[in-house]
Amino acid sequence: MMGMESHVDTEYTALMQRAQDAERVGHLCWTAGALTAAVTLSWAITAHNSGLMLPVVMAIAVGFYALLRARRQARSIGGYIETFCEGTGGARWYGCLHRLQRQPGTAAAGDWLTVCLANAGVVLALVLAWMWADATPRGELMAGIVTGIAVLFGFHSISETVRMSQTDWPAMWRQTGGDAVRTSRAA
Repeated sequence: MMGMESHVDTEYTALMQRAQDAERVGHLCWTAGALTAAVTLSWAITAHNSGLMLPVVMAIAVGFYALLRARRQARSIGGYIETFCEGTGGARWYGCLHRLQRQPGTAAAGDWLTVCLANAGVVLALVLAWMWADATPRGELMAGIVTGIAVLFGFHSISETVRMSQTDWPAMWRQTGGDAVRTSRAA
């Protein structure tokens, strides 16, 4: 059975690396979106143009959703590792982390901090868009479009974060039948 233990260890190491890569790429995308939004916001402030607030909101949204997707992927991988790799007597990082996060008073603040920062940037763009709506032609139309997108983003970002925080990733993997079924990818 030494070959099987080696396979589980290799899979565990590869999945841990993939989860770390997903988190890293998500944070990089969030940072790029935030920096793009900041630069575009500075241009919009200089120009007093409500139409330039639309790219600000879009940059924040794109960066946020890239981070959200990366976190979802990393948590799914963590749930898989906890269910299928850590149950064999190996490392116990995700199992202990899962139990720790379910304890009262130990909430993961990172998700909600990101949502608050993203929505604060969107609200700032929204306020500035309406302040300068009269300064440009079709400014009210652009401010209205920014408002619509901001409301959609705010609602969706909060609802997705709530949904992700309530998801029990290991339980999802346990529903697959208890054993991981290995399949080869078709070329």
